[in-house]
Amino acid sequence: MTFIKTENLSFKYKEGEPEVIKNISLEIEKGSYTSVLGHNGSGKSTLAKLICGILQPTSGSVSVGGYMTNSERDIYKIRESCGMVFQNPDNQIVASVVEEDVAFAPENLGVEPSKIRKIVDDCLKTVGMEEYALHSTYKLSGGQKQRVAIAGVLAMSPSCIIFDEATAMLDPTGRKDITTAMKKLNKEKGITVITITHYMNEAIEADRVIVLNKGEVFLDGTPEEIFSQVEKLKSVSLSVPQVTELLYLLDSDGYDFPKGVLHTMQAADVIEKKAAGLKKGVSGT
Repeated sequence: MTFIKTENLSFKYKEGEPEVIKNISLEIEKGSYTSVLGHNGSGKSTLAKLICGILQPTSGSVSVGGYMTNSERDIYKIRESCGMVFQNPDNQIVASVVEEDVAFAPENLGVEPSKIRKIVDDCLKTVGMEEYALHSTYKLSGGQKQRVAIAGVLAMSPSCIIFDEATAMLDPTGRKDITTAMKKLNKEKGITVITITHYMNEAIEADRVIVLNKGEVFLDGTPEEIFSQVEKLKSVSLSVPQVTELLYLLDSDGYDFPKGVLHTMQAADVIEKKAAGLKKGVSGT
């Protein structure tokens, strides 16, 4: 079932300037996990803001759950159903105590006070921050702040969450924690997840990868399909996961390795089998 749909979507920030998004038509299924890649200036964050209704199209349209982002009547429904987690959690955290920050959204949505306690507890548990409910938000690490920001969005009970470079300011441990949280929200809660990222190891966890270049869709497919096209990705200044790069280089040297291997253990198995085959070939001569 299509949840997000863009039709001939274009956007420019100012009249007379070039378009940042150019004639994009996409459909994103409800409950899916999509990663959007692209070099700086490719239009990734602009697309995210257009989907959430933060920006309005110059031409074309965006619908979320059947609601149109360019309709004043629909925009409130869209912002209820589609939340966004930004790059810097400090720009999203509004309270000095963790549980108060998570309670902010349901309080403003008019949820009964008797229900807010359970919402806050459930959301903090989902992101693994229940033990920090009474902690000061400014004393948290970057990864912990980002998880609180996610909990704050979850408290709105959204159908979709867009992570706009949400791991960009985090260390590897923090990035791993947030990627794990994304997968959990998608698989266990059925939330439609869209992650805007430039980390390839984050993108391979998605069901679908969309690559933008100069405001247009350059590639669209499964992670295996996208990362099999190493030279195409390099042509638009993008890299591939390290294990994919390793096998690509070995294949280029004539060792005939498969394309689209994304995970370390999968690569280890492929290399082990290849080594065993080469050893057998040598011993048989």
